[in-house]
Amino acid sequence: MSTRVGIFNQMWAEVGVTDRAAITTALDDIRHAEAHGFASVWIGEHHLPPGLPGTFHGRVPAAEVFLGYVLGATTRIAVGTGVKILSTNSARRSVEEMAMLHLLAPGRVEFGLGQGPTLPGASETRAEKAARYRALLAEILGTLKGDIGFSLSPCPALVEKIWVAARDEPTLTFAAAHDLNLVIGQAEIGVRQAAFVRAYRAAGGHGQVRGVRVAFVAESRAEAAAECATATAIYFAALGHKGYHAQAVADGLLPPTAPTPAEQRRQLDVFAGTPEDVAAALNAHIAETGIDRLDIMPQLPGMTTAAVRRSMTLFEAEVRPRLRFPALAET
Repeated sequence: MSTRVGIFNQMWAEVGVTDRAAITTALDDIRHAEAHGFASVWIGEHHLPPGLPGTFHGRVPAAEVFLGYVLGATTRIAVGTGVKILSTNSARRSVEEMAMLHLLAPGRVEFGLGQGPTLPGASETRAEKAARYRALLAEILGTLKGDIGFSLSPCPALVEKIWVAARDEPTLTFAAAHDLNLVIGQAEIGVRQAAFVRAYRAAGGHGQVRGVRVAFVAESRAEAAAECATATAIYFAALGHKGYHAQAVADGLLPPTAPTPAEQRRQLDVFAGTPEDVAAALNAHIAETGIDRLDIMPQLPGMTTAAVRRSMTLFEAEVRPRLRFPALAET
């Protein structure tokens, strides 16, 4: 087992799949991940309503409740919030939830924290929302360290379990100054993420950096392409030429068209292929960004459960041993 490789599940499911079915499948996937040696599982948190037929949406608005159940249903695997959206909650409530999970399962809980997207029509600017995010982070840190009282005892050790999602320079500098770990997501091009990691390190950040990438493994390239065909179409329809992808195209980092499924996967960093293919793509991403830990997303809407679990088994057996991470700094 590698302590540097985990599973990330956005808890996305297609419209028409019931909430109960999506959650039950995820729980079985997590048990499979634990049985096959993955170190951790992070769960996405989402608050947007369902979309149109042929699309997908997240099924977990309260990650801590879901993860509390996961801790009781497993014995070893670590769990994490990927990420907890602070703009939907008070700092005090966030600390209470963190501390309770930590008390229930010491050493098995990690906390990814993020500010959440700035939605169209929002009254706050992106900069204002980032400033509020930093204020919430500061309050969380003060509470955990005992500077601000709350219903449980101070827990400074929990600070080491915090991973901050950050893209803007002030928040990256904040994370570095407070010795917080950094997390970068699955949807943005690696060259852009590498700049954020460099900024964090340049600001004095000594924590670990973890990244996320979609990874699907099969015995052959043809099998991988076939198993990913529906998921590729759904995923590119949702993310292609929007958000991070649109910005990368506008900046000349990606071509303006993606005429084939293989090119669509390449542009959205969906690493699909043989164990050798996926290991090479992930090692290139690790080298480019300098991440210390990796969470793979083995599942996208449109993939069959059987294919996802075969992929996870192949990944741990044949991809994970090929991965090459930078040496961790001595602490």
